[in-house]
Amino acid sequence: MKKATYRKSSYRNISYFFLILGLLLLLPGGNIVAYERTSLVETIKKVKPSIIAVGTYHPLSRPAVKFYGTGFVFSKNGYAITAEHVLSAINRNGEIDNLYAFFPDTGNSIKVSAKVVNKNIKYDLAIIKLKGSGFNYLKLGDSSKVKEGQSIALCGYPYGPVFGLHPTTHTGIISNISPMAIPVQNMSLLSNRMISALTDPYFIFQLDCTAFPGNSGGPLLLPETGDVIGVLNSAFIQTTKENKQISTGISYAIPINYIKELIESIKKK
Repeated sequence: MKKATYRKSSYRNISYFFLILGLLLLLPGGNIVAYERTSLVETIKKVKPSIIAVGTYHPLSRPAVKFYGTGFVFSKNGYAITAEHVLSAINRNGEIDNLYAFFPDTGNSIKVSAKVVNKNIKYDLAIIKLKGSGFNYLKLGDSSKVKEGQSIALCGYPYGPVFGLHPTTHTGIISNISPMAIPVQNMSLLSNRMISALTDPYFIFQLDCTAFPGNSGGPLLLPETGDVIGVLNSAFIQTTKENKQISTGISYAIPINYIKELIESIKKK
């Protein structure tokens, strides 16, 4: 009799467990998690055709194609954003006249010639114009509304063509919003670039996910919409945010609102 009662009690407890589990899955929080995952899947599909690899092409060079960084199209007329230091590297090698944008094979031309339109060295941002029109493009968001702890996604070409022209997506959060440069206790640790940043500071996003070499110039995105809230840039920021004694490997991004002045200057032309 006691065994039968024990079995009934055990079955009842198991039933309660599955009932409670089912109710938890129906809670709004569970729905939000599922929604975020679904929206990121759709976002990735939407943004990939607008992500470009920034590099050079010359049929007589060996190799004919050289990769320098990532960028993204923000206008159907072919205007795109990348990091200024990506273009500076191309210019130092005397290849700026061979500037090209390379698309993943998702509907746009594989490679398109480009030219530099405008740049801002202070924020390490640049705008290039791709030849042609009718491009897929990303919407620019408002970085002033971004909060610490907010979910983000980044997309680009880590390590360039090593993994092929297939944009890779990483996710994380905004772990910190802080000045581009911070004071140091020892003046010997200050570089000229750090001194310049300290005299006219601005805020940048610190990320808890890794942007690899090759990601510079790529978009920092809102996972739910695909709106761009920043431009990935670790190499440039590390020279002012960190010092000779610290090399953290932390990833950063420039808030997208800093590019809008350059965009307005294009509209006036």
